[in-house]
Amino acid sequence: MPRQAEEGNTPVRDACRGISTTLRAGCWVQLRHVCCVPHRAVRQTPPVVDPTCELRRDWDLLLLDVAQVRAWERLLFVACGDAWIVEEAWRRALKGYACGVDISPQRVARATALRGVPGKLEVKSWDGTHLPCQDRSFDRVISTFALRDCAEPATLLNEMHRVLQPGGEIYLLEFQRLIGGTENSTTEAFRAALEGAGFQDTHEVLRREFQADSSGGLAGVIVRARCATPPGLPHATERAPARPAA
Repeated sequence: MPRQAEEGNTPVRDACRGISTTLRAGCWVQLRHVCCVPHRAVRQTPPVVDPTCELRRDWDLLLLDVAQVRAWERLLFVACGDAWIVEEAWRRALKGYACGVDISPQRVARATALRGVPGKLEVKSWDGTHLPCQDRSFDRVISTFALRDCAEPATLLNEMHRVLQPGGEIYLLEFQRLIGGTENSTTEAFRAALEGAGFQDTHEVLRREFQADSSGGLAGVIVRARCATPPGLPHATERAPARPAA
């Protein structure tokens, strides 16, 4: 069962507070010249990458390639934007189920109208912290830039753990501005926060660095972690498909 964030759980809170502080300090990407729009919920700044822009599409595809979704899997996408990545994953998963959550009711309505398939591909609203999903209902959770805009990242990581099956995997994609030493401390903050939420086997599986503007470089970072599996039970990603299409 996922661990709950408690007042006394200072390592988790400190690690997640470190992530939030890094965000407020401007260490995450601020692509003012590449299709940026303000995020009107949770926090007003920094802006997020417009989910319709070419750069966001490239990272979505890269994330799906790294995750290697499989047939029959149940997938949850946190901060899915216009749900383009949800639809692409659903097509790759064949007879699987894909669900995305976004804080904008307008985006959710548009995505549902354009991409929704009842019982197979769904998009839901959420409050930016608590996931509107049942316990242990997904094989994988894929988060796209969700932590940087979350006021309670420790709670969100606990929520991701809660909705994953034992042995299920989480993939986190975030942008990070490269400032001397910051990239290392941020990676360690990720690891500490994930372990505090009950995840294990945390790895940085991909890092792509590039020059964004005159202020310095950026890195796109994908981190993977796994829920603990009870002895004798195969990982969620290794179990043979046994569920019919929804």
